[in-house]
Amino acid sequence: MVLTYIPEREAGCRTNRVTLRLTDSEMDWLREAAWTSRMSQAEFIRSRVFRSKVPEVPQELKELLHRLDYSISKVGNNINQIAKSANAAGYASAPMIRKTLTLQEELEETCQKMCNEIVEGIRHGRYETAPD
Repeated sequence: MVLTYIPEREAGCRTNRVTLRLTDSEMDWLREAAWTSRMSQAEFIRSRVFRSKVPEVPQELKELLHRLDYSISKVGNNINQIAKSANAAGYASAPMIRKTLTLQEELEETCQKMCNEIVEGIRHGRYETAPD
């Protein structure tokens, strides 16, 4: 789903203010872009904000990522239970258990990074989102 908001022009003055902090290079870009568009900086920012399409993470992707995260957590729990049982019975050495747990933690971290990258990519327009 892509959200678009185009406000109707209200009578009267604009009385609300938003503070925006920019780096020097961002400010230079804004000045140049506004000048090229023959708009004030405020008009340019309003045009970009109110006429831009804001992508939303598709619900199907949210559900898939949630299921993936849940599945990896279940696998981790199972590994922990197996490691404890094997260690208690004397079948697993401490280094082997540590290595297994380290690999499981790396898997969880990789999954979390992947999920974050996908979500951020959609939020910042790096991936196309299909309309609902």
